[in-house]
Amino acid sequence: MILLYLILFLAPFPTDTAYVEKTETQIAAYVSNIEKGQNVSLNSWAIHEIALLNCEGLDIVKSSVQSLDEKASFYNGISCDELDKHSQSFWDEAESNLYNQIIDNGDTVSTNIIDYDEHPLIHFRILMENEFHYYYSTNYLKNALDNWLSYINSEQTNGGLEYAIVLSNVIRTAYILDRYDVIQENYEKFVNQNWLPNSIHRLRLLGAFDYTFYIYGEYDKSLQLQRNYSLPLAMFIGNKTEINSIKVRQGAYLYSLGKYHESKAIYEELYNESETLEEQYSLFTNLGATYLKLGQSNKYITFQLRALDQEIEKYTTRLNIYRNLFIYYSSINDVNTALNYIEKAREVAIESQDTTELALIDFYLGSFYWNNYKDAEKALANLSAASQIFSAEKNYETYIDLLVEKGTILSKIDSLSEARQTFQNVKQLTLSRSDTPDYLDAVVNLTAIDLKQNKITEAAKNLEDVQLYSLENMDFQLSVKYQTVKSNYFSLSGNDRAAIDNLLPVIDQVIDRAKNNTDTQEGYWSVEDEYLDAFELIVELLIDNNRSPEALEILDRLKTINDATLYNSPLVKAAKLTEEELAEEKKLNQRIQSLRKKYLNATQEERFQINTQIDRISAARNQILADVNLDKEEPLPPIWSIQRSLNDDELLLHFTEVGTKLYVSYLTSSQIRIKFFTFDKQRQALFSQIGDNLASGNTNLLELYRLHEILDLKDIPNQIKQISVVPDNYLYRIPLEVLPTEKPDSPISFGSTRYLIEDYHFRYFTSLKEFDSNRRTFSASTETDFSGFAISDFQNFKGTNLPSLPYATVETNNITNVLSSFNNKKVFTGDAATKDIFKQKVGTSRLVHVATHSEVSEKDPLFSTIYLKNSSDSDTLQSDQALYAYELFDTPLNSEFIMLNSCSSGSGSYIQGSGIMGISRALRYAGAKSLALNLWSVNDKVASEFATDFYDLLNEGETKSEAIRQAKLNQLKRANANPHFWGAYMMIGNPSPVTNKSTNAGLMFSLLALTGLLAGFITYRKEESA
Repeated sequence: MILLYLILFLAPFPTDTAYVEKTETQIAAYVSNIEKGQNVSLNSWAIHEIALLNCEGLDIVKSSVQSLDEKASFYNGISCDELDKHSQSFWDEAESNLYNQIIDNGDTVSTNIIDYDEHPLIHFRILMENEFHYYYSTNYLKNALDNWLSYINSEQTNGGLEYAIVLSNVIRTAYILDRYDVIQENYEKFVNQNWLPNSIHRLRLLGAFDYTFYIYGEYDKSLQLQRNYSLPLAMFIGNKTEINSIKVRQGAYLYSLGKYHESKAIYEELYNESETLEEQYSLFTNLGATYLKLGQSNKYITFQLRALDQEIEKYTTRLNIYRNLFIYYSSINDVNTALNYIEKAREVAIESQDTTELALIDFYLGSFYWNNYKDAEKALANLSAASQIFSAEKNYETYIDLLVEKGTILSKIDSLSEARQTFQNVKQLTLSRSDTPDYLDAVVNLTAIDLKQNKITEAAKNLEDVQLYSLENMDFQLSVKYQTVKSNYFSLSGNDRAAIDNLLPVIDQVIDRAKNNTDTQEGYWSVEDEYLDAFELIVELLIDNNRSPEALEILDRLKTINDATLYNSPLVKAAKLTEEELAEEKKLNQRIQSLRKKYLNATQEERFQINTQIDRISAARNQILADVNLDKEEPLPPIWSIQRSLNDDELLLHFTEVGTKLYVSYLTSSQIRIKFFTFDKQRQALFSQIGDNLASGNTNLLELYRLHEILDLKDIPNQIKQISVVPDNYLYRIPLEVLPTEKPDSPISFGSTRYLIEDYHFRYFTSLKEFDSNRRTFSASTETDFSGFAISDFQNFKGTNLPSLPYATVETNNITNVLSSFNNKKVFTGDAATKDIFKQKVGTSRLVHVATHSEVSEKDPLFSTIYLKNSSDSDTLQSDQALYAYELFDTPLNSEFIMLNSCSSGSGSYIQGSGIMGISRALRYAGAKSLALNLWSVNDKVASEFATDFYDLLNEGETKSEAIRQAKLNQLKRANANPHFWGAYMMIGNPSPVTNKSTNAGLMFSLLALTGLLAGFITYRKEESA
């Protein structure tokens, strides 16, 4: 598979055969000049450059110089292993002597030795040496560059070998002086001239262009250069080191553009050709990154573990492996495994007596315990241990980072005296080093502490201190924190209006930046603490100032950030855009992000100008992304508009988790009420425990009722009959309808308890925007009304251990039978339920039912997976059986409804809220209007019965949300009343019915009877009249 790809990938490139022909053409031109007596020495040098390449180069020279007796005699008389002895053969004697004099004496070249326009070949030879800096001063090179540029740009200059050498000197000198603008300007001139001999020097100069394009973010041009020039030339030369180096860079550029599949193929080829474990591991750093980006974490882990079984000479390599495993398992919240590997890393560091590595491990653990558990005690203990080894003298940057981390934790837990002392220490150290960025960080944090202690005057002085410096020294996160602290100062000084006016534009920039940040984790927004503090403050200010609609709008905008990260995913863009478009879009996005940072600290007048620039560049970027943004977002309508669309009996519950607060918005046609609850680690643990107990079947009704009380659902107005819910995180795992309406008699009194589902009709959406856009009935013309996919036997699935689903096939056939209102129905079971067929049918089916294993990825919704059969026996990879969500983006769905009926968590634990939210957004972005899935694993037979019941209700014309409700109520009344069994399913998205409601049979009979009576009466009257 990989070999086939590489053949296709390299097919358009010039081959080494083409370079043989090009080289023969070059030599023919040199020979012709020598025969004409034109610049004999320079042309002789060029021929010898080719002879010096390798044995093939010497053979080409031998066959091409036969008309030159002296050279033919010389080259016919030597073998390729003798070439180094003759490196200056055929040089002009005086020029050769001057060159040797400079090299032997170590002379610094000046105009007294060689003027700028003299001896271009000597300049070329010295410049191409690694030790060039011994012979040239920077000033000389700057003047030489100006002189040579005038020469190559002169209209009187004729192209030829001397011109090519001077042009090469321009490129090499510009590279040395970091004049990448000069290199870029002369690219076409260089690649279009064929006078400079095909040699290692030409290859190195092509590398200068490669690096220049990289610096400017023009990855597409780098790739084009590599494919058309560098790689073919390196292959012709036969320099394996250079070939591998070019391919490594090629893989890196493809990775940067989001072309992960192509990057992986290159790295796998290099990895398979590597000869030592150390070489393999250095390559796997890159290859492993592509595996993770493609969702192939099993490959990544397998290699790391296999590497640990080998004899690794460098202990640092083993440390890196353990560190990688720690980071990976931390990212998927497998805490025990993560800690196990970091402890193994500690053992290696102790054994190797590497105190720096030991300190770094403690630093990692300090951040780990705080970021994952907010465990200040363990975090500070580890940071203190690290600070015993690090010092400002030996590890300045790391030491400052450690102090800032420590100070931040102390401030968060209100140990303000210690926090102040820590940041004062940072302030003094950074001031002594003229480290302005970290100095400003310390001052901003000290200001925040002043405000916490109500020291308004001291805070004002610190803010004045910040103003003395250029705010360009702040990165985006620190700029956000500074503006948040500044707004907090305004508010505590009694000026809420100034606080809001200052912070609202900052919030806009944070949200827009997050939506367009392609470096975030796929499908999810990475939330910095600085952002959370800004959001908490603005929402609090807006609520306190009776601006609740604006607060709710901001809370909902937080939810739509993750929608934007889907279509800004490199995987999605790479599948639809060319390399040139990807590179240009990346450059434009970087310019926008730079301007957003500049905007935060600009004056009002400057902000207007910067915003105009942002709008202009964004328009250019959006033009490129026009084909990618299939779900191009529209602005959220005003909150009053959403309220006006609500019925009098309808309540909208909107949940948003921000930092350590859970905001609950209660929205009716006439009222907005926003409350927040402390949502610290203890309360999060409670919600998680309730979700776990519900998912495992150990349902505790008293816990569920406690949640009912926490969320303040006791006082729902009497007229409310329908509740629309916009959940967040933990509440995706706990459908509100399973909550008891009154305190249960016991934790397990399931049958005697009344639940919210019995009093209210529930609907679920991922955001207010989705709620608004799905209030209308959706209908579409599709080729197929219903497509069902069912697999019961998973014994032949590779790399997985999936249990059988014996009722899956029966379930799908039963559903087909109950959908009597639909004519065009297709069912694919067993070996017929292939990945290819699924991708073909899912885009043309109105209803899609999936009764096979699917995995919800909490880490990345793009890699949520549906398991299907291989298309053919030749398919051997696990990826041939796994359909990732992102693969559906190339198959735009037109489905009104998709049901996944055997979901599980890809991490092996219970499905988390992030995964449910993520797969819903991913499938919606792909084009599905609504989705139903099980929130936890359920018995195969129960799942089958529930699905059949649900589709039967759909067939009768019920809305999707009502069909889900009635199917749950049926389970509740006639089967086990434990919410674990009947509450597992959630329908998210458009709730509209899929067919018209069928006419009631009793009513039809009554109408027919009435029609008969009327007919009889009419007949009687007619007879009576007669």
